[in-house]
Amino acid sequence: NVNSVSRAYGDPNPTFTGTITGLKNGDVITANYSTTATQLSPVGTYPITATLVDPNGVLGNYTVTINNGTLTVTPAALVITANNAARLYGDPNPPFSGTIAGIKNGDNITAIYTSPATPASPVGTYPIIPAPTDNGTGALANYVVTLNNGSLTVSPAPLTVTADNATRAFGAPNPTFTGTIVGIKNGDNITATYSTPA
Repeated sequence: NVNSVSRAYGDPNPTFTGTITGLKNGDVITANYSTTATQLSPVGTYPITATLVDPNGVLGNYTVTINNGTLTVTPAALVITANNAARLYGDPNPPFSGTIAGIKNGDNITAIYTSPATPASPVGTYPIIPAPTDNGTGALANYVVTLNNGSLTVSPAPLTVTADNATRAFGAPNPTFTGTIVGIKNGDNITATYSTPA
């Protein structure tokens, strides 16, 4: 009787075991256990078979029944975490990045990181969302994937308002004051009114 076992995808096979019952007269008969599954085998079930070892040639005295076991290959854990990022209001999103932990067998698994934030999004925090891809290899079917969002922090953009200098004669009315505004983003409708206590 071959014992059934399980392991995660990409891990080496465990040591297989089993039991032999019915030996008589102290006969020495043992068994070697094997399976067709390798570390590269996808998630699924595979038979574990036994091959009897009979150093003294006594198997002819037995009717042998071999009950195969089952090796269950379960999905491996894959964790994809988006890195946090920051930018100023009105700027384009920076390139997003992240980490992938748990890839087995050199599987071609990568991730795409996106955010709903656009340059027009107001100051605040927005998720950075990872999306895995196996680039058409089908390898993701061998994993249980955990996705951890990152955070994009949109900070206030600097805005500089500079009043132009002006002159007038004593007793004359103030001239029209002017100035410049530097740093407006997204075509925001921001203007300035210039005044003096004089």
